[in-house]
Amino acid sequence: MTAVANPFDILPANLFNLFSTQGQGDWQRHYMAVLLRIYELAEFNRFGLTREQVIAEIVDYLNRQDIASFQMLDDFDGSRSNEPQEIASWIVRRLAEAGWIEREQQADYTELIILPDFAFTLLEAFRTIQQQKPREYTGQLYAAHQLLTQQGDDFSPTLALTQAYENIRQALRGLNELNQNIRRYAERITRDRPVAELLRLQYDDYAQVLGPAYHALKTSDHVSRYRRDIIAQLQQWQLDESWLDQTAQELAAQSRHSPAQAVEEIGHYLSFIINQLETLDPLLDEIDRRHTQYLRTSLRQVRYQLVSADGSFKDRLVSLARQLAELYAEGESLLPETMPTFQVTLVEQPDANSYYTPPTRRTPFTPEPVTTPVLDPAQVRRLQAATLQDMSRVITPAKISVLSTNSSTVIPRSTSATFRPTPSSKKPIYPG
Repeated sequence: MTAVANPFDILPANLFNLFSTQGQGDWQRHYMAVLLRIYELAEFNRFGLTREQVIAEIVDYLNRQDIASFQMLDDFDGSRSNEPQEIASWIVRRLAEAGWIEREQQADYTELIILPDFAFTLLEAFRTIQQQKPREYTGQLYAAHQLLTQQGDDFSPTLALTQAYENIRQALRGLNELNQNIRRYAERITRDRPVAELLRLQYDDYAQVLGPAYHALKTSDHVSRYRRDIIAQLQQWQLDESWLDQTAQELAAQSRHSPAQAVEEIGHYLSFIINQLETLDPLLDEIDRRHTQYLRTSLRQVRYQLVSADGSFKDRLVSLARQLAELYAEGESLLPETMPTFQVTLVEQPDANSYYTPPTRRTPFTPEPVTTPVLDPAQVRRLQAATLQDMSRVITPAKISVLSTNSSTVIPRSTSATFRPTPSSKKPIYPG
């Protein structure tokens, strides 16, 4: 197994020092905002960014912020002027020193600003966090199903398996992220929040983040629609040695793997997809449980806030008192007919129940003694005779003979020979 390099062995040493401005307040957010703007320019730019373009973008950001705040930085080496150009040039030098951008001079002395490959990856992750969009994993299971089951003339087993492996990984990562988000929202909703905030989380935040993903998970992208066909196809390939050898040779030709490493990689892809799909039900059950818990907790908190004496109930009393004061100022001495009546019966004079009543101890429970009825001997004899008569109708010597004949293979010969039913005018005697 090859050793995996540590990311900090590849990244520049001062990369994250840009965000460790201790004692400088919110300067980290300014650096991040500038980097995201530069990344947005460089994402689909085919010819590189010139220094003038980057400076103009930073100046536009500074004009929307408090420019004087940047001059308070301890390591600001500008002329301390109020010109946004000076501050923008200093920010470019600061980003280049930290390693987020690289400055490249062309033959015509034009300076280009280049984002390294790791900067593209990190800034894309930061932008995803900034946008707070749900993970779009809808259709990935369907894509994996189509790749593995639809085998045409130009079917490539290596390409189909590797792409299906990536789709399954992304779908599972999306399910885990959905599960963790439900837990995070459930924890947030249990904190003390006003009713307006609770309703916003319930209908806006939930509808945009959790609602579509959960709905797609339970309908169009449900695992049970594709799991059986995918697992059956992969298990068939696992038992086909010729397919495994052909796919391993194709993977070795397309990548840097040796034939032995290609065989191991193909086996890893197959076992990973099968195991993950077969053990996916506990995760789906946990998502359902957390989803139900989130909705129940959210509605409970909203209901509690609406009827709480510390919250809106006090506002209701204030509003009601103001309305009554307005009616009194208008000369109204009686309450309006639309006003709800009191639900508590009025007490004309104090009685024994008007004040505090101490709790009384419950009388200990004493069960009634169990008595067995004594039957008349004549009634007992009549019941016995009726029971014997019913048994003689159900169990007859003929039925016993048939049963003993059918079970002769089970009952030993010596046992069956000892039983001889003898018809008699009296009631038959049966073995005990």
